[in-house]
Amino acid sequence: MAPSQTIKLTSSDGQTFEFKPEYLKKANMLKQMLSDLGFAEGGTCPEEGILLSSVEGEALGTILKWLANHEAEEPTTEEDRRINRFKKTVSDEDVALFDGCVPRSKLAAVINAAYYLEMPDLTTTLVRYTTNNLEEKRAASLSEWLEVPLKSTYIKKEAEDGGEGSSAQKRERH
Repeated sequence: MAPSQTIKLTSSDGQTFEFKPEYLKKANMLKQMLSDLGFAEGGTCPEEGILLSSVEGEALGTILKWLANHEAEEPTTEEDRRINRFKKTVSDEDVALFDGCVPRSKLAAVINAAYYLEMPDLTTTLVRYTTNNLEEKRAASLSEWLEVPLKSTYIKKEAEDGGEGSSAQKRERH
């Protein structure tokens, strides 16, 4: 059997993806995992898939698109990240990719996966993207972008539904 030229990754929901070995330089957890399993960088890839039980398929697909978009770039160093930590620039390509993560729970899944896979360049990009979208917004706009109802929305809904009052009022009655 010929050695595999890609690494098979299986998401928590059973989707399988092909991961190029050159992407390992941007995914520290996978690089370390493969090293621990005895697969040297630049050597053969494992034939069997690697289960990522903490990563959803859609998030993994988005991460692979991001990696493909940034394939030609070398990973940044810790020093570069520290020097550029206040930059807010996100490429139009990345904005379009992350704008497609709707509902926002999909974006949260990508963020969680990037942290889990220890991908500092992607994490930095996601932080910048999120910051740019939330900066200088009022509560209603933040709530709308994050797709999280405001507390006042809950209170209004409870009043419309003829709710029993606040949780403090409920405790007082019992």
